[in-house]
Amino acid sequence: MRIRLGAASGIIFAAWLVAALSSAQAPPPEGVRVRELGPIGPHWVFLVSPAGADSELSTKIEIVDGDSLQLLGLLTGGLLSTAALSPDRKFIYMADTFYSRGSRGDRTDVISIYDARRLAPVHEVVIPAKRQQHIPPDSSALTITPDGRFLLVANLTPATSVTVVDVNSNKVAGEIDTAGCAGIVMAGARRFNSICGDGALLSIRFDDRGKAAASRRMARPFFDPEKDPVFSVPAVIGKRAYYASYHGMVYPVDWEADPPIAGAPWPMLSGEDRKAGWRPGGYQPLAAYAPGKLIYILMHQGGEWTHKQAGTEVWVYNIEQRRRVDKIVLPRPGSEVYVTPDRDPRMFVVSLPELNGPPSAPILQSFSTASGRYLGALDQLPGFPLWIFGPARAM
Repeated sequence: MRIRLGAASGIIFAAWLVAALSSAQAPPPEGVRVRELGPIGPHWVFLVSPAGADSELSTKIEIVDGDSLQLLGLLTGGLLSTAALSPDRKFIYMADTFYSRGSRGDRTDVISIYDARRLAPVHEVVIPAKRQQHIPPDSSALTITPDGRFLLVANLTPATSVTVVDVNSNKVAGEIDTAGCAGIVMAGARRFNSICGDGALLSIRFDDRGKAAASRRMARPFFDPEKDPVFSVPAVIGKRAYYASYHGMVYPVDWEADPPIAGAPWPMLSGEDRKAGWRPGGYQPLAAYAPGKLIYILMHQGGEWTHKQAGTEVWVYNIEQRRRVDKIVLPRPGSEVYVTPDRDPRMFVVSLPELNGPPSAPILQSFSTASGRYLGALDQLPGFPLWIFGPARAM
């Protein structure tokens, strides 16, 4: 009996060993799987690295989870591309330019539409080859209507106009002339404002066919572009827009009026601040937090025409009180600032390598806006990001 049991046990063990070895040596399933991202969160941010900063032909968009400070994905576009996120956060739009011979040849401008979860292209709309290309990029070159129906693309040939793209039909709906005025900032469901060379604003209304319905210009300029230029993208809070100037003035504009009406300007800087040489600067120096009626601005100490210099501090202003209510000292100087619009907002600041400093990579810094506390950073960012944006509102 013992011999028989031993033989039986040996047979069972041998069978188990063969099965185990077969399982261990089984090759993994073949094929390529595409990982999908989850829904875009309120603290996700998109960083745009335009071609020419670290590459010649391909713009990069880095997608970052601002809570975990992890890089989630990367999109590549054409020459000096700009981008926008659909209000429902399902699509990412890029305005791209491609040349048939890389940097020369026949030019083709397109709107590339990407699925925001798969980061895969789903549509492409060819648009007139005249879209505005500039460094640093910003939201005034490509924007979307609040209902997600139309994309507006700024053109510069050097004549200025706006191409209207219907994203429901994926077709160009029309072109709107903005002679002497450039850029697009939405001021209503079917209305945008452009800033003009003399310091005035042009207000354009358009219809559901994408055609201009009315055009009105401010009675007089609201700032002097020769004496105190403003940064072209304002902080919009409620029914007002707040433009910051190179010399530290805030120019409020009533956004609901048609055409817009300028309010009384007020200074960000005290006499002591001016003596110390403080002034705004950076590639994206201004951000808003509408629920708190606050504006955030990068500040540095410098002389005339240092409006692109990185900020060492972020100053926070209450627009109702017209005074500074907080100051956040940055661990590293920052060139771009962005504040999320949700109930638990974060402030993100992009720090770029010094032009004459040792080789390094860009860094994304994170802060709590409630306390100003430093929350950490994502270093070794790819590309050379010059613009940061996120979801337009909390969902």
